[in-house]
Amino acid sequence: MKNFKNIIATGLVICSGILGFGCKQAEEKKDHKTPIGDERIKVGILVYPGVELLDFSGPAEVFSNSKYFRVYTISVNSGKISTKNNTLSMNPDFTISNAPLPDILVLPGGQLGDIRLVTGNKEVMDWITKVNAHTKLTMSVCTGAAILSKAGLLDGKTATTHSGAIDTLQKITPRARFISDVRFVEDGKILTTAGVSAGIDGALHVVEKMKGLKEALFVTSIMEYDKWKPADGKVIGVNQGMDMNKMKHDHMVDTTAHDGISKTTNTDEKDVVCGMTVPKGRSKYFSAYKGKDYHFCSASCKNLFDKNSALYASKN
Repeated sequence: MKNFKNIIATGLVICSGILGFGCKQAEEKKDHKTPIGDERIKVGILVYPGVELLDFSGPAEVFSNSKYFRVYTISVNSGKISTKNNTLSMNPDFTISNAPLPDILVLPGGQLGDIRLVTGNKEVMDWITKVNAHTKLTMSVCTGAAILSKAGLLDGKTATTHSGAIDTLQKITPRARFISDVRFVEDGKILTTAGVSAGIDGALHVVEKMKGLKEALFVTSIMEYDKWKPADGKVIGVNQGMDMNKMKHDHMVDTTAHDGISKTTNTDEKDVVCGMTVPKGRSKYFSAYKGKDYHFCSASCKNLFDKNSALYASKN
């Protein structure tokens, strides 16, 4: 896993250098410090031989791009494991015997035959039950819902999974109600997602739930992921929050108040999207909203503001 992380980190550095992406949260700026240690929400992702690559790496990418979360992988035993089709070999960070107790437990999916390596192991299932008793949220991705089913954690719950596995999961979990055509379902502290890529949407929902819509949108900006629509998920018994599809004209840049030239300022200004300080004077990236100019550290932050102006300007 360490080699995998090094490769990803190197790629991000190269990408950041090419694009000039100045607001990457990993840069420890004085006005955008990264919390350390126990201040961060711990996200433990269980991995096993044959696990679906995007099932675990999608949520990992989301959570690791927020300064509020610490992500680590957990396996049953020490040593390398390979993902489905031997696409990737990795060394997980911990085993179930020494992993820090996570605040969020993520259970990714795979082929049902491979998942039986988990569901058929009493030690692992006992560990999941024990950990779930202490988590703020337990999340499955795709067919990882079969692990929740085996643990009895879906009884009385509404859930979802990969469209091709819904009928099977419904049969083996008669006390749950499986639904389709949603990207994720949150029912109490249990969150299940649809297939594979839906783990990204589910993780973004968790970021929004725990740290607010602005933080979730910032993560989508870093990832350049424009497919997230909160309304595509279902939260049982709770209002789902903002519908991004409704954030249109009222939230867009006020072009009538914009003359195409940024006004100079006598003092430094904070980027309302990422919080970084924008040097005083003329700024390359700026937008106007309701008669006020806003300056940004990067094109990415400007684009995010232009799509959600009312949200970011609400307290300015």
